[in-house]
Amino acid sequence: MILTAGAGLGFGRSYELTLRERSLGQILLMIRSLRGEILSKHAALCDAFQSVSRRMSGEYGAFLRNLAEQMNAANGMQFGELYRRCAQETLGELPLSEKEWEMFLSLGGCLGYLDLDMQKKQLEFYEEEFGHSIEDLRAEMPAKKKVYQSLGMMGGILLAILVW
Repeated sequence: MILTAGAGLGFGRSYELTLRERSLGQILLMIRSLRGEILSKHAALCDAFQSVSRRMSGEYGAFLRNLAEQMNAANGMQFGELYRRCAQETLGELPLSEKEWEMFLSLGGCLGYLDLDMQKKQLEFYEEEFGHSIEDLRAEMPAKKKVYQSLGMMGGILLAILVW
């Protein structure tokens, strides 16, 4: 049982890397979709969120729907604060690093009040940054997965020896 638990912990940490990669991919897809809606259709931000939310699945679609509903409610909050609050409520448990989470939250502060050209540049910047994060993660994933799995197995073996 101890060996299985150790192996399970190692494989669990390994799987977290896969989930992080998927989350970054979904964020990148969301940014690209928003950029397309804003630039090609000249959609208002609220309409862009509604449109993209229909194409996004899971918590990302829920986040965009929630954000669009909050914007329609016009509760007087600044967009950056509203974006941050909706993200923390809906996406608070994403498997992202601290830097990636802060970068995602800062995206909300760059949208809404800028002209079309500046929004385009900001979205391209974030698209590039999240693209680099995915590339970096993919480069280090095989080695980290092996380390996590090996440490889990060896930790289980060591604990089994110590208990026995």
